[in-house]
Amino acid sequence: MKKPNPPPSKPSASASAKPPAGMAPRKSRWGPPPAGAAAGPAGDKAASTSRRTPTPTRSSNARRHPAPTAPAPQARNPASPAAAARPPPHQQPRVETPPPPPYGFHNLDRRTIHLADGTVRTYFALPPDYPFEPAPLPQLPHFPRAGPEAWPPHQPPPPQQFPPHDKRRHPADPEEGFSRHPKQPRFEPPPHQSSQMQQPPVDRQALRKAFLKYSKMLNENPAQKRIYLEGGRVQCLPCGRSSKDFADVHGLVMHAYNPPNADSFVDHLGLHKALCVLKGWDYTKVPDNSKAYQSLPPDLVRANREDLIIWPPTVIIRNTTTGRKKDGRSEGLGNKEMDKKIAELGFAGGKSKSLYGKEGHLGLTLIKFANNPSGLKEAERLAEFFERQDHGRVGWSRAQATHNLDPDTNPMLVETDSRGEKKRILYGCLAISSDLDELDSDSRKRATVKSIKEFDPSD
Repeated sequence: MKKPNPPPSKPSASASAKPPAGMAPRKSRWGPPPAGAAAGPAGDKAASTSRRTPTPTRSSNARRHPAPTAPAPQARNPASPAAAARPPPHQQPRVETPPPPPYGFHNLDRRTIHLADGTVRTYFALPPDYPFEPAPLPQLPHFPRAGPEAWPPHQPPPPQQFPPHDKRRHPADPEEGFSRHPKQPRFEPPPHQSSQMQQPPVDRQALRKAFLKYSKMLNENPAQKRIYLEGGRVQCLPCGRSSKDFADVHGLVMHAYNPPNADSFVDHLGLHKALCVLKGWDYTKVPDNSKAYQSLPPDLVRANREDLIIWPPTVIIRNTTTGRKKDGRSEGLGNKEMDKKIAELGFAGGKSKSLYGKEGHLGLTLIKFANNPSGLKEAERLAEFFERQDHGRVGWSRAQATHNLDPDTNPMLVETDSRGEKKRILYGCLAISSDLDELDSDSRKRATVKSIKEFDPSD
């Protein structure tokens, strides 16, 4: 059976080697053109064109009348007179570049450096005593200097044309007939320099009164006192500037030491000292950003605070509660009972005032003395009596550290006598400005603050 579509016969090797007549050999994309490519139709066309184009010949008239010589092309930028005065390039002296320095890697020393994290790094550097010889500078060629006529005169630039606009003009613009002066930089010296240059004479008496005044204002309000102690945003009391202007107490101290005007200079200095005493800082040092003034020994901090006493002289007696009533309210020693105890101790001239709150007796009793030097001496004697028994201010701080214990069995608060009866241990100290927030509202309102070091009975 015959196949319907027999496969095409393969051409022989002789037939594939020779392309058919009239077909140019295939040009390779990557190799040189075939040898017979130049002899194709394009070559024949160029040859035929050259045969058809006659070669021009000079006529006899051209010999008699030669054509004019074409002018030499002109340069786009003609040379300036200064460039024309320079010698040609082949006559200019040659400038030799100095040779490179004679040192290399073999001249370097290996060095090590110890970093803060304990690691060691190595680097290379020239030795410290390496003889550096400066290379001589090449001598510049000498050119004749061009005169003033070598440079063209400056031409003023054409005026700029701006499109019209509808922007409203300032009334002080030159077009409106007013002359505007350029803004001058305003020189403002640093705050510490301005305060020294404009510092008025300080009245020591007025400064002392301002200091005592603001010492009371900082301590009489418990919420306000907590803000100043915790270092939040605070307000300036003399000038009433908002707390937004001061990020912390340090900023307020800087402001108080360098007040903005001379009218409130004394009040600001009084606030500065009161703030430093409240925070336990050194008010004798100039405050700056290093905050070195904020370091003060604890003994001096305590001395500065205990120097400010409440007037009339008052002794605070603590731990005067005796128990609780049936309704749960606490009870304690009354005024008459406390007067009797003080008299038994050998002190006279004081009047007792027990403090009460919503939950009953607060465990505090105020012993107020006369507002004169003799009353101050009597109050100091009573405070020293408790201090000798280690029942003063420091002793009460230690007793408060044991508040987790039962107050009825705490040995720091209760003692048993020879009869087996329990008695409260009384703690007493001279009232100072930092105790104002513990007083009742009436006593706080009537009280003032005085300094023992600068005591003045006439105030």
